[in-house]
Amino acid sequence: MKKITYNDVLARLGFFRNKKKLSARETSFLLDRSELYVTRLENNTNELKVSTLLKLLDIYDITVFDFFYLGKEYNEESKNILELYANLKPEDQKSVLDLMKRLQH
Repeated sequence: MKKITYNDVLARLGFFRNKKKLSARETSFLLDRSELYVTRLENNTNELKVSTLLKLLDIYDITVFDFFYLGKEYNEESKNILELYANLKPEDQKSVLDLMKRLQH
């Protein structure tokens, strides 16, 4: 997984907002902010605070894991695979990884 940048975070905010079918204006009002707040946030004019990020994740109905790990590639199937994998015993996780590596070649 590549290192995430601040601009990646801002892009993901827009991605998840659009996925939720919310306008920047609507989202700003849900945050009790001025109508241009989210637009300025996503355009890197306003500084993103952790408390605001957490509120946005609640509004978008996603977890911190969904936001940072899955990012733009977010989909339910990937999330389900990761959850199933996490519940495997360590030796079974290794077997799954070995199988995936073999399938790539």
